[in-house]
Amino acid sequence: MIKNTSLYCILLSCFLLACTTKQETINKDVEDTIISFHKKSKDYTQDSTLFYLKSAARLIDETPTISDSLKSENDYLIGLQYVSKGITDSASIYLYKTIERIKDSIKNDREALYFYDAWNIYKSNNEFGEAIAISERFESLLDTTNYAYRALAYYQLTNTYNQIGKYDEALENADLQIEMIKKGKDSSALSSAIINKSQIQYKYLSNKEISINTLENLIKGDSLLNSKAKHDLYAHYGYVLHIQTKLHKAKDNYLLGLKSLKLTPDTPWRSRNIAKAYANLGEVFLDLKQYDSAKYYLDKALALNKDYIAEKTSRNILSYKLRYVYETKSNYKEIQSALDTIAKYQDASYKNKYTKDLKSLASSYKEREKLKNQKQQVEIDKLKTQLQLLSLFIISVILISVGIYFYKKRQRTFDKMSLQMQQRLLRSQMNPHFTFNTLYAIQNTIEKDAKGAINYLLKFSRLLRLILENSTNNYVLLEKELESLRKYMDLQLLRFPDKFKYTITLQDLEEDEFIFIPPMLIQPYIENSIEHAFKGIDYIGEIKITLSLKNTFIKCIIEDNGIGIQAKNDSHKESVSTTLISNFIEKATKQKISVINKRERDPSISGVITTFLIPYKQTEHD
Repeated sequence: MIKNTSLYCILLSCFLLACTTKQETINKDVEDTIISFHKKSKDYTQDSTLFYLKSAARLIDETPTISDSLKSENDYLIGLQYVSKGITDSASIYLYKTIERIKDSIKNDREALYFYDAWNIYKSNNEFGEAIAISERFESLLDTTNYAYRALAYYQLTNTYNQIGKYDEALENADLQIEMIKKGKDSSALSSAIINKSQIQYKYLSNKEISINTLENLIKGDSLLNSKAKHDLYAHYGYVLHIQTKLHKAKDNYLLGLKSLKLTPDTPWRSRNIAKAYANLGEVFLDLKQYDSAKYYLDKALALNKDYIAEKTSRNILSYKLRYVYETKSNYKEIQSALDTIAKYQDASYKNKYTKDLKSLASSYKEREKLKNQKQQVEIDKLKTQLQLLSLFIISVILISVGIYFYKKRQRTFDKMSLQMQQRLLRSQMNPHFTFNTLYAIQNTIEKDAKGAINYLLKFSRLLRLILENSTNNYVLLEKELESLRKYMDLQLLRFPDKFKYTITLQDLEEDEFIFIPPMLIQPYIENSIEHAFKGIDYIGEIKITLSLKNTFIKCIIEDNGIGIQAKNDSHKESVSTTLISNFIEKATKQKISVINKRERDPSISGVITTFLIPYKQTEHD
């Protein structure tokens, strides 16, 4: 009965897995369709764009299992489309739905953008209370170390409070923004934040002197700013001077700002600001009645690529051009040229707008038909699913059985690889440890006996070569490992003459047998005896190493007659090497290392007996 119930559970699990897999396939197809609608919506404008996004919204409504991230992206794009149409009430609804789904934290830059645009639309609608609430929630969802976005949140609050006339709160958040930027070490953003603060002080709090002093102090330290920050600083200072009708100084600062701007990377931002800089210079030269310079910069502005110039800047350039024509009382040809430039600008704008709209309308019918066919295909897929489920159920039973077999096989392989990785880690820890101690001993010997140190160094080099050869393999011949142990203890006897003696005994096996064991497992315990167990003794220490076969392992017993384990001075305290060995031995043999204090058995006998099992192989590639 129990076996039948277990089989039933397995089959039911397979059935559910098959259903889930198919549902995931359907979801993937729908999600791909929605993503394709999003891509198409970016290629067109006006009605067709909204048509694609609304079509995606219908698919989302028909498929409740669509991810929240895709739902939010669709609502966000619809919101942006309403913004472009000037339907700000609808835009605010969709953009708010976008951020409403974000619960715990801001996970990526896109989610931060959702909050920024939601704040912007509510601020544009003069719904300042909602704008402040959105910014505060944005700030609460950010990690405390995300200085860049926390600075953005405080910028939003500064901007909103400034707009509703709460200048003290605006300044408070401006200071918080500056604090976050300093923590994030963003020097370019810092100057912009300080300039923004100075604007509030200059325009609204009658702190014009403080504001100007702030800008002038920034200019004194402009060598610390990058090109973009310098442009922002000089452009704003030029604007302040221009308002104060200090035209020559304004002109000089506009030129410095333009010079710094030209050193920035060639981006759309640079192109927009170059156009703006030319417009500002054109205006200030008009105010200075220096008409040739005004014409020079206005003509350069008109020659720029219109795709990268803000509409407001374009209108200003054309306005200044007309002003130039009027003030210089230009001839008919220049007036006609200026009017032609304005007409061409308007024609290009309208042509670009209507070309995209006509293209959108031309493809609208085809897309509606395509959407209809796609919906029909979804229905067909659902019918096919019901027919395929039975086949999937049977196949799943077979696959689950095969899967269990390969899983167990893979698990065994993984355990073996894990064990080998731990061996490599063990050797990487022990080799430097041993080398350091030996080199330290050589240093001490050189100071006392230079000739003896040469002999000591020669033996060490031979031992080091053997250890390096052994450490390249996961398993080495027992004979080689015993040879390295003898060389190590002989080396230690050169360092500590007459301090100890040692014996190596083999039981039920021969030293030259083809038996392979992991290297460097025994040496750290011998080192422990030499360095700690024999410290302070007035007799010759003795180390006995006994190796014997025990089933599929080699039993190793290391016995010394040192001071043993004492409560206040643990002579056998674990080092990094012995800790790693303990972990490795326990995983490889399923048994822990045994450490016995002889004094606990017989108070008249001192020393420690360490016992553990060592895995071995019959061949190197076993």
